[in-house]
Amino acid sequence: MPRFKLRFVRELHVAFAMLTLVALVIAWQFTESVKRGKDEFERISLASEVLQGYQAVSSLTLTEQNALTDSVLLNDSRGLSERKTRASALRGAISRVRQGIAAEGAFGGSANEDEQLELLSEIESLVENIIRTGEQVEQALKEGRPGDARNELDRLRNAGFADRFNSLVVAATSKQKPESQILDRGGTALTRDITRYLPILMVALVIITFFIIVFFSRHLTRSVGALQQGARAFRDDDLSYRIPELSELEFQQLGDAFNTMATRLSDHRKELRDTNLRLEATVDERTRELQVSNAKLANVDAKRRKLLADISHEFRTPLTAIRGEAEIAQRGSDKTNLDYRDSFRRVMDQADNATRLVDDLLFIARADAGEPRLKLGSVAVAGMIEAVCQEFSVKAEQRGVSIGQGRVDAKAYVRGDAGRLRQVFAILMDNALRYSNPGGRVEIQVLRTNENVEITFTDTGIGLSEEHSELVFERFYRAPNAEAQAPGTGLGLPVAKAIVEAHNGTISLKGELGEGATATVTLPVGSQFGITA
Repeated sequence: MPRFKLRFVRELHVAFAMLTLVALVIAWQFTESVKRGKDEFERISLASEVLQGYQAVSSLTLTEQNALTDSVLLNDSRGLSERKTRASALRGAISRVRQGIAAEGAFGGSANEDEQLELLSEIESLVENIIRTGEQVEQALKEGRPGDARNELDRLRNAGFADRFNSLVVAATSKQKPESQILDRGGTALTRDITRYLPILMVALVIITFFIIVFFSRHLTRSVGALQQGARAFRDDDLSYRIPELSELEFQQLGDAFNTMATRLSDHRKELRDTNLRLEATVDERTRELQVSNAKLANVDAKRRKLLADISHEFRTPLTAIRGEAEIAQRGSDKTNLDYRDSFRRVMDQADNATRLVDDLLFIARADAGEPRLKLGSVAVAGMIEAVCQEFSVKAEQRGVSIGQGRVDAKAYVRGDAGRLRQVFAILMDNALRYSNPGGRVEIQVLRTNENVEITFTDTGIGLSEEHSELVFERFYRAPNAEAQAPGTGLGLPVAKAIVEAHNGTISLKGELGEGATATVTLPVGSQFGITA
């Protein structure tokens, strides 16, 4: 790649500068020639006027002299009637000659202006003498003095005024004619120069213009052709083609831009191809995951339908018991009040079980709809855990499971519905006891941080797999080992999750098969004196 490239615009500027320079030279030459021609023609015109003026002075003077001679010889003054007109014409001719000589001097065309003016002054003096003599002759003839008139005429002749006048006129015209001839030769030379050099300059201008056009045509054809070929290659999807180096900087920059565009398009196409491959792999992986998830969902749905049947059975059991107790109470007439009271108590227990089941399902439905209807207040978690432990102590003793409290922060408070939170802890305690083996232990901890209160229930029971730990919070779902360990409806943990999430908290259940499980509830920290909503 050349280290230096001319700008095409700069080349254009140089070319147009050359054309402008040649055009200015021609214009200057033409202007100077016209100016010189104008000056020469004006000087020639002035010289001609001066010569014509001398001729007029000579002609009028001769006419005046002849008129004087004829008038004296004929003794008649009528021949001098136009003398004043001739005198005025003589003076005007002399004035025009003087102006012409002055104008020639202003042009610098008269080398002997002072000498000519001296000759003209002498001629003017002689002319004035002749005019005065004419006046005296005319007056003498009018007064009848022909002798005086003849004497004036003889005096004019004897003084040699005529010969002197003629010699002065000849001298003046002889001085003016060489200048006229020089001016004529200058005008002829000027015309010859114009007709010789102007065509040469015009031909030079045409030749320079032709070479400039050829030069730029070749450069434009080569550069534009290379760019067109590159554009066609890119149009035909040949992104590996590269536009070669160009001599003009602007076209080289345009070619570099095209090459950069092709490189980026090629890279983008490669990235797009790689992205498509990755996307296809991701789609395949997600498809497999969806298939697994669908299989899981199908399994869950089958179990849910089974549990719905179980729930229907659960509802049927208390209703059947209630109906049976009512029928027994109606039979026989030897029933005591105590018998009726026992029947009513058993009916109420079954009704309470059905009511709790309906209430749990109704709360889950309301929580899903965003309307859990909580009665919020400040809740002391430690006190509530203590109450739950005491409530389940008898059941724990019956199952041979011990309940212990690890680290319990007595200052742990949350804002929530005390009844619902106690229900959560009761569900977790009941699950820990039901799925613990005899001789096992349930340990509870309450920890508080700046933002959360964390409550954990850890047991040493049958445990559960990671797969089942994600499904136990689904409604009516029960793990296989849990169903074999203890009967249930599968609504406890879903209800607990709905209550915790309604309190802006989280709940999880982790464990391993045969090694127990840990249920963790995390709730936002509250105040001992309550929290403003």
